[in-house]
Amino acid sequence: MKRTILAAASGFALALSAIPAAAQESEPSADEMEQMMAGLSEAFPTEPLTADQEARLPQATRIVGLMIPEGSMAEMMGTMFDDLLGPLSDAAGGAAVSAIAEGTGLTTFELDLEKEQAAELALLFDPAWEERRARESKLLPEMMGEVMSAMEPSMRKAMSELYAINFNDTELAEIEAFFLTDTGASFARKSFTMSSDPRIIGASMEVMPQMMETFMGMETRIAEATADLPEKRAFADLSAEEKAKVAEATGYSVEEIEGSSSATEAAWDEDYDYEEEAVETEEADENN
Repeated sequence: MKRTILAAASGFALALSAIPAAAQESEPSADEMEQMMAGLSEAFPTEPLTADQEARLPQATRIVGLMIPEGSMAEMMGTMFDDLLGPLSDAAGGAAVSAIAEGTGLTTFELDLEKEQAAELALLFDPAWEERRARESKLLPEMMGEVMSAMEPSMRKAMSELYAINFNDTELAEIEAFFLTDTGASFARKSFTMSSDPRIIGASMEVMPQMMETFMGMETRIAEATADLPEKRAFADLSAEEKAKVAEATGYSVEEIEGSSSATEAAWDEDYDYEEEAVETEEADENN
């Protein structure tokens, strides 16, 4: 569960850190956001607690309260921002390279620039890039803290229910008794916040090359695993009757779907080929 919260927190942090670059894009309306959130909630249905689990819930809630005291998730997010996102930004070239990437459309990892050179080029795209990044860096942790503070009651409730579901009366009593000792109280607090320690994050980064290698070979492996299945069909492959059926069911006209399908295909054609790029990079390294 702690890893789940950490992953969610990381996702929020990375999403929030991308806000400045995406600020010019249109934002979804309140109704669209509500529909989106409702859809996400429906994707994770939960069974109601049994009578026995409901009876254990108060004790489970007390235990989780010792593990996640009020304000702890916002505090963890602040630590994570300093220990994780800061180094990641530096690894990607820092604020100057980010400003250049936004201006050129290239990724930060495609830009190999000296520090002074990056600072000079960044001024071409954003004369106030240093001050802008300083203000963003100050604001983002505050925004993340607000998100995590809003998220904390729901996470505490979910964890309390899970403790009530997964532990019986005797186990909960022993867990609570331990957490009420000095050592147990220390463990309860630190076991949660340690999830964002740089050592844990660093250990995750160590396996990143293996993860990327797996991801780059994923398309080939999926193709092999599904080679005996019939080929998928695009909207253009459907008969007129089938197209009409899809149009009626979706509420869009055949022409609208054809236009959307063509745009999607064009986007895929222009998409970055990571596997091809990896091969080219490897060949270049061998030649150097």
